[in-house]
Amino acid sequence: MTSPASFPPIALVHGWAFDPTFWDTTRTVLGQARTMCTDFGFFAPQAVLTLPQVPYIGVGHSLGALWLLRNHGPLCRGLVLINGFSRFGTATDFPDGIPRRVIERMHAGLLRAPEGLLHSFRLRAGIDTPLPSHIERNRLEQGLLALMDMDCRTDLQQVTCPVHVIAGMDDAIAPPTLTHACFPPGGDIQTQWLDGGHLLPLTHTTTCTHAIMAMTGRITAP
Repeated sequence: MTSPASFPPIALVHGWAFDPTFWDTTRTVLGQARTMCTDFGFFAPQAVLTLPQVPYIGVGHSLGALWLLRNHGPLCRGLVLINGFSRFGTATDFPDGIPRRVIERMHAGLLRAPEGLLHSFRLRAGIDTPLPSHIERNRLEQGLLALMDMDCRTDLQQVTCPVHVIAGMDDAIAPPTLTHACFPPGGDIQTQWLDGGHLLPLTHTTTCTHAIMAMTGRITAP
């Protein structure tokens, strides 16, 4: 049997209002698989957004999925998008996105009282753990702007590697209507639906890691 250590590395990209520790349980379950985490720097002195310089598998959660669609590059051999989307905010030709006023309210709350806004967002997402002590409001603001305006629908159409989507039927942040709009049923990309919310890597870790390893198993490491 092929050892997980011989598979391509797995790049894990967290979502908005989280940090690389979001993936701790996933990395534990993945065991000997080679993993690395990017960091948007929402709670760190600096951002670290370097992807592997060898063939790899990209795994993104929420904003991390959106970012990977734009930045995965030619070395990516497979994408696993969890609670993800190709566009988050509404647009003239994308009525099923999250209304702009909702994101603008989050933006105002972030500027006014970042701790309170972040706590309420994480609570709505499904987690009540304490916030990290260091908050980088400017990078969080940039993340919200990406959620409002970043459009990766064309990027998704141009992806050449396999894509696996995992979504939660009770996701309060990226609801099923958004998922259906981004990854239409009957299209080229099939969605794996789970009975859960917006934090599937935490609540359905085993299922998510099975999907990651299934994607990784398709590829032979160099």
